[in-house]
Amino acid sequence: MSVPTNGNPPNLSPKPQSISGAPSKRPVRPNRQSGALSVPGSLRQFQLAVGSYAVGIALLFLASTVGLIALADVWKATAIIVAANLVFWALVHFRLNTKLSDPGLVQLQSLTAIAIIMFVAFHFLRDRSLVLVWCLVVLMFGVFRFRPREFVTLTLFMLAGYALVINLLMHLHPERVDVYREWYLWLWMALILPSFAVVGARIAAIRLRLLRSNEELTNALSTIQQLATQDSLTGLPNRSSLSDALARSIAKADRQKLQVAVLFIDLDNFKSINDSLGHPTGDQLLREIARRMRAAVRESDLVARLGGDEFVVMLDGDPAPDQVDAVVVKVLTAVSEPMTLQGHEVKVSASIGIARYPEQAKDANQLLANADLAMYRAKELGRNRAATYSTDLGATAVERFEIEKGLRQALERKEFRLHYQPKIEFSSGKMLGVEALIRWHHPQYGVLGPERFIRIAEANNFIVDIGEWVIQEACRQSRAWADAGLPRFSIAINLSANQLADRAVIGILADALRTSGASAANIELEITETMVMQNLAETAILLGELRALGVKLSIDDFGTGYSSLSYLKQLPVDTLKVDRAFVKDLPHNRDDLAITRAVIAMAHGLSMRVVAEGVELKEQFAMLHAEGCDEFQGFFCRPALESKELEALVRKHGLIIPAQK
Repeated sequence: MSVPTNGNPPNLSPKPQSISGAPSKRPVRPNRQSGALSVPGSLRQFQLAVGSYAVGIALLFLASTVGLIALADVWKATAIIVAANLVFWALVHFRLNTKLSDPGLVQLQSLTAIAIIMFVAFHFLRDRSLVLVWCLVVLMFGVFRFRPREFVTLTLFMLAGYALVINLLMHLHPERVDVYREWYLWLWMALILPSFAVVGARIAAIRLRLLRSNEELTNALSTIQQLATQDSLTGLPNRSSLSDALARSIAKADRQKLQVAVLFIDLDNFKSINDSLGHPTGDQLLREIARRMRAAVRESDLVARLGGDEFVVMLDGDPAPDQVDAVVVKVLTAVSEPMTLQGHEVKVSASIGIARYPEQAKDANQLLANADLAMYRAKELGRNRAATYSTDLGATAVERFEIEKGLRQALERKEFRLHYQPKIEFSSGKMLGVEALIRWHHPQYGVLGPERFIRIAEANNFIVDIGEWVIQEACRQSRAWADAGLPRFSIAINLSANQLADRAVIGILADALRTSGASAANIELEITETMVMQNLAETAILLGELRALGVKLSIDDFGTGYSSLSYLKQLPVDTLKVDRAFVKDLPHNRDDLAITRAVIAMAHGLSMRVVAEGVELKEQFAMLHAEGCDEFQGFFCRPALESKELEALVRKHGLIIPAQK
């Protein structure tokens, strides 16, 4: 299947997505400053205080029966307790406590309780120590809430309150007070309460540290869980989370006889952008692509990032083929919209592989693997498109694995060869140069053209070593032909995007020229216009330095990319090569004819030569000749030949190579 990529991007806003696909929820932590509680916490504190007061009131009525306090004073104390608790209830009920510095009301309740204790102690007829012991109960309530300073404050308040009671009794009821006994009790409290406060403060500090440690542990576990299931760069679910979601969806599909579809998405030429603009810019691009994908898919779909520039969209809920196609078009359209990164306008595309369960896979792993294979088929078909898995892709996967494995040893085993395709001048019929085209003499698959292994080499960065070998071999061959007495002609070498992104190519070429002794004037470098436009300013500088070595430069596949006159003016280019896509339907296709005429006119206006690729028919030759094209290459003259075959051809005919019969 091939999905069209035209159309407007969907007008959808991005949807927040948690690991499970549902909106994320964070626990609300209580404010623990100064013992602060949430409103429910304050209510519990109030209820605990009420319970304590109830016990105290019961003990007061019991004390009145044995003559420790008058019953009227018990009723007064009860009225004060009830009034105080009504005030606290109102503060909590109407949330007025949230406006105070101590929303939990712990300090205020403690001070109120001490004041009530001192009121009862003043009215006790004897044995006031039975009342003052409640001060320890108040301090116990503060063990889990108070800081050391607050414990000191309460202790001083208790001692000051009891000293006030003693002095009032001495002035108002001297008959009820034994001064020496009371001050002895005050001294006892002055010794005991600070010690109790210190112990309580230490316990409170330990509790606070435990709370902080528990919170840190909870946050650490949450972070670990997030890292285990979520991609840290984009916030999307990661491979592990996707595997779990796929397993659940497939189990549901088995129970309910449904289908699950996955889209395996890989960005086209992401590595070149990452290398040329830098990794921070590449990360920014990935985050933007992730946002666009979330916005493009349905609410029920899951978008995950596997790593690098690989994404997966899982569509469950028994998606129909037209629903899958609609999502694919939205994703392709959203991804291909231009974006501005670090002052550069960047445009990427995506290749998408589609696979369905259960008709095209028996489990989750096979489903992803088959979608991955289909994605590579989409790249082979030209990128910026989607392809659906079919059974014949299995054999392709085995071949791809064998090719990738063999690339690691092909250079060591000297399995690569250069073949040379002549470039003929229209006006004279003379061979002005050849294009070096790599061939791999594979021990299992025979002679492989570059279309079978170059993309795999680029994906695994083997292309850098292969490209260096091509430069060295072409320079060596140029010098060998010169030493053999052949007429002078140039050799064109194709540079990959990986080589162009690395300034080391300048040194590699210089070393190859020096080591081989080849003439730089006989070497031509070919680059595609897509490679040029990835970073025009830096590429122009690099090409200028390559040109300074004495080599010639040409733009290959011209017309398939930007085709802008403005960028050509900035580059030290000698030749434009018209892509074979515009040549194959000549002279019958009027659009291709118009494009070819425009390219020839533009190149000549910039003092550049024009080479037409893929000329196979006499009619194509005649038309291009009439339009003023300078050179051509293709089967109409000769295919790419081994070095010995080309040498024999030149020795037989000179540089006037006849067309094939």
